Amino acid sequence: MTDKESFCENIRLYEKSMYRVALSVVKNETDAEEVISESIYRAYKSRDSLKSESAFKPWILRIVHNTAVEMIRQNSKIIPTDQPPEEIYENGEKDITTKLALRDAVNSLNQPYRTVIVLFYYENLSVSKIAQITSTSPIAVRKQLSRGRKMLRELLKEDFNN
Repeated sequence: MTDKESFCENIRLYEKSMYRVALSVVKNETDAEEVISESIYRAYKSRDSLKSESAFKPWILRIVHNTAVEMIRQNSKIIPTDQPPEEIYENGEKDITTKLALRDAVNSLNQPYRTVIVLFYYENLSVSKIAQITSTSPIAVRKQLSRGRKMLRELLKEDFNN
């Protein structure tokens, strides 16, 4: 894929998805933005390795995920922030409290559960695509999703019982 316009259009199309994945790994808005910038640069440099434009989303999300993991390894001291993302307010949803509780519960999950939950539920990616992005097997992704759901149920049960 060498078309610069097409590349830029796809980046704009998947900008929120890239941000969600980066934030799910680094848990810091500033670092997530840095991950996005670095990922776009890396993707642009290697855009010729993409075989079909239909595979752009998993390809770019894998680059974002790998860049974020690399940043975590390089910076062992990342300070998480707890500011709610703007998109919660964009949709004008009635039950912001529930969305905030869910967001906090997802953010409190450890890796890899947080990332697979974000990719599966927020990005609507299949187990096989998540396995590609995270460089794991589909079986591992299914187990992580199952355990992540169980952890979320427990966390949300605690939130709503208090």
